[in-house]
Amino acid sequence: MGKKLTWSLLALLALVGAAAIWYLAGKTYEIRISQAQLEQKLAERLPLTQRYPLVSVTMAQPRVHLNEDSERVDFGLHMTVNTNTSGSQLLGAQIDVSASLRYDAERGAIFLDQPVMDKLVVQGLDERRTAMAQVALEAAMASFLAQQPVYTLNASDTRQRVARMAVRDIKVDKGVLVVILGL
Repeated sequence: MGKKLTWSLLALLALVGAAAIWYLAGKTYEIRISQAQLEQKLAERLPLTQRYPLVSVTMAQPRVHLNEDSERVDFGLHMTVNTNTSGSQLLGAQIDVSASLRYDAERGAIFLDQPVMDKLVVQGLDERRTAMAQVALEAAMASFLAQQPVYTLNASDTRQRVARMAVRDIKVDKGVLVVILGL
């Protein structure tokens, strides 16, 4: 009797799964994420300090701008640079980059990828030293973006849990990040 019940339950589950796939096939759903939501998610992970041989860089105050006419996302941070030398110096910096979107299905996370520096301002440094600091700041930014998703789909939300496996596209539409789901 136990084996028969087990096989019946398995068959029922397979039937329900097949019906769900049939129902969802060809349909798309959207998750819309605002600029403010993205900034909030990033702010939860900051401030963050990364140490390098000659400097340490602390990142804070994220800014996100979703352009309606671009596939890229504008992203900026305030950075504090501390030189790890005997005459330790603290410098403030503003860095702005644009980046493409990348989805990691295994983590159910959206990352900013392939950052391109648009603007760098370091207070208290001349152009030559700013160029030298740019190397460390670009490395810090690239490392941060590679490790920290800008948004992770919520595994406790049924729609978003299914979405982790069924993301068709991610794009910016009218100043909102749109995750398009479908089978």
